Amino acid sequence: MKKILTLLLAVCLALCAFGACSMYRPDPGAGEGNKEMLGNIELNPDSSFSGKLRIAAPDVASHKSALNAFISSFNEKYPHIEVEPTYIELNSYKASIGRVAAASVNNPANMYDVFWMSQDYINEWIDLDILSPLDSLMDTDESIVESDLNSQMLKVCSVDGKLYLMPRDYNQVVLFYNKEMFDLARVDYPKDEMSGAEFRTMCEQLATNISSRLDNRTNDYGAVYADCVNYIVDCNVAWSSLDYPLVKSFGGSVVNEQGEVVFDSEETAAAIRYWRDLVITEIGGIRLAIDLVTGADRNGVQFRMQQSPIYLHSRSVMSDLLNEETMGGQTYLGIGADNLGVAALPNFGGEYAVGAGCSGYAMYKNCANGTAAWQFLKHVVSIEGQNAYSVTGDCVPVRNSLLEDPTAAWRTCLPELLGADFNHDAFIYKMDAACAVNDFYPYVPFSAQVYVTARIEEAFKSCIQGADDVFASNLTGAANKMVNDIRTAQG
Repeated sequence: MKKILTLLLAVCLALCAFGACSMYRPDPGAGEGNKEMLGNIELNPDSSFSGKLRIAAPDVASHKSALNAFISSFNEKYPHIEVEPTYIELNSYKASIGRVAAASVNNPANMYDVFWMSQDYINEWIDLDILSPLDSLMDTDESIVESDLNSQMLKVCSVDGKLYLMPRDYNQVVLFYNKEMFDLARVDYPKDEMSGAEFRTMCEQLATNISSRLDNRTNDYGAVYADCVNYIVDCNVAWSSLDYPLVKSFGGSVVNEQGEVVFDSEETAAAIRYWRDLVITEIGGIRLAIDLVTGADRNGVQFRMQQSPIYLHSRSVMSDLLNEETMGGQTYLGIGADNLGVAALPNFGGEYAVGAGCSGYAMYKNCANGTAAWQFLKHVVSIEGQNAYSVTGDCVPVRNSLLEDPTAAWRTCLPELLGADFNHDAFIYKMDAACAVNDFYPYVPFSAQVYVTARIEEAFKSCIQGADDVFASNLTGAANKMVNDIRTAQG
């Protein structure tokens, strides 16, 4: 519900009727440090508004195409706002933003006004005190309606009811697969919501046939499949968008509504054991799933190098998979649109759960160009901005009206590449089952949230990599650390 505006704001709105622009005045809950900056933001300037805007994003093809799409369509509305994008190498991106922010304390104009951010960064960057809360702007600005946007994405972009990140898309984890590798191995393509048993059987068939039947077939890099395939499934299972939903699909949980740690349950143990069996099972020298260290350090590399037939990730990386791209000094040839298939994530444990989250763009707390920054953030979630991004092929929109619209640009874009039978529905399959670690964050003190999440990853690593006789103690140990993290935060 929109907040009642102060008398001053009412006066400003009245002036708008005579051609003036409304001004935002922060509510009493806004942080003291950025009240002055937010107080000078014009909510809805007309197209003649001129200014500058500095934006930072990772130097990766999918990020660059997204930002270019947003900037081009934004400048159609605001042709006099000069936008300066800066692209930073992905591996050093987070550290670089922190360094620039620290060096700009006394001169905010040296810091980026807007910068790309993953939802995973929010807590850390709140601690760095570089994020501007957006919820008061959202409440006050009548030109943006919260209910138009996917509620789950707004939830993962918020902490304690404050929105810190404008979501740019809806990212649900899917199963990408290499059609050629499936065809050569004579294994049927995966279907939406396979059971955990069906998924394992498929992986076993792939490992058996690739190791025994493809001794003279090569990928686009010239490598013999039977020699270069070491893992069937490429992913980072320690990623919270995979490990937490896996636990949930087996009926497990982390922290209940009473604030009690319930992570060390039989259900959690069953989830981790399921994946552990995939990691340790080897057929013809091929593991069914990638080990956690390689999967975390080289996430997606095996699939991009055509050395794994399956990859678990979201649509946001699709152009990186399709096209030739250089990342981290390595050039990847791309899978090719006619060779890339997608299916919904399997129902591993019986209770369907799928990781969903997003990245987006945040505003610097002491932003030097607040009006331009706010217009850009609004544009990111506008119909025009969402459709412009969708044309890149990497976007599942965050706007509810576009998500299931069969004629929306994200479904109809790149038809000459993706083909009419491309399974776009996999990216929004059973959205009501989408989940994220933010689900249990309300029951965990803020300062303990990232630590509790890290313990899930720790449990997967120690239980999967450790000997079977220490499995139970490793799981209990991770749960006990969660308890201590919460107690420490509570003082």
